[in-house]
Amino acid sequence: MTYHLKKLGFFTLIVCLVMGFSGTGIAADYPKKPVTMYVVFSPGGSMDSSARGLSAGAEKILGQPIVIVTKDGGGGTVGLGVLANDTPDGYTIAAATSTGILRIPLRRKVPYKPLASFTPLFAYAAVASATVVNPDSPFKTMQDLIEYAKANPGKIKYGTAGAGSPMHLVMAVIGMKENINWIHVPFKGSAPAETALMGGHVDVVSTGDLDKAITGQLRTLCVHTKERMEILPDVPTTLELGYSYYNDTLFAIYGPAGMDPQVVKTLEDAFEKAVDMPPYQKVAKQFGLVPIKMKSAAYKKFLEDGWPQQVEILTKLKLIEQPATEPR
Repeated sequence: MTYHLKKLGFFTLIVCLVMGFSGTGIAADYPKKPVTMYVVFSPGGSMDSSARGLSAGAEKILGQPIVIVTKDGGGGTVGLGVLANDTPDGYTIAAATSTGILRIPLRRKVPYKPLASFTPLFAYAAVASATVVNPDSPFKTMQDLIEYAKANPGKIKYGTAGAGSPMHLVMAVIGMKENINWIHVPFKGSAPAETALMGGHVDVVSTGDLDKAITGQLRTLCVHTKERMEILPDVPTTLELGYSYYNDTLFAIYGPAGMDPQVVKTLEDAFEKAVDMPPYQKVAKQFGLVPIKMKSAAYKKFLEDGWPQQVEILTKLKLIEQPATEPR
């Protein structure tokens, strides 16, 4: 009996060692085939365009194509929900915002655990967003819009990239402070929201895509950044206007939970180099993004520290009583 137990123990040890060496070999060979990247917002916007620009550089470093697949909807939570159930082998990743982790799950139930279902890989951009109208709109300033909305309850329709997005929260905060009754119209991204604005289907858009604002195709009433933007120096911030909220969203790359650390390092190194390459830099300039380089460990800490901070903010704003989703 003892002999057989010892033999079984020895056999188990050999199997574990072989599996360990095999796993290391697989990670060392990564990637051996194309990588699929979900983009969780609709095509044409800053999330989609920046992910494509970043991937164009990263795939040159990885030596394999990065195939973009749109998984939009739910303010980015649809794509993240799909990713959470994928195999953590590094061949399926997603470009998404920190909003899908830190904001939307606080206000409504999502099909994943925000701080447990993913491997945060790399954050590559700080997002600027703004409240915009058509150039021929009668609203020249944010005050014009607010005064009209107060005098005409329920007549102003504003579009955003989704319920619970920071662009939605900005308008909710303004509406609450000013006691405004205006109608929120959520879209699958900022790009379709702006299309609706230009088509006259909504009156104003709170957008995370600033390319049309930068070029003057849309009039910017305020920006949601902590400080004024150099590229739009005459436009006031929400903080300047007296609203205690600004957009601190990051664009980032995620994988499913449980990824091999060596695969994580391969990906974060590739994306870090891609930030400095022309395809991404061109898109960042076009949309007013601020390129950053936050590797896996630092970004994971940003999310973990951010959860209680967002709980506190949304509770103070009386937008939630308690988180709708458990973080783990």
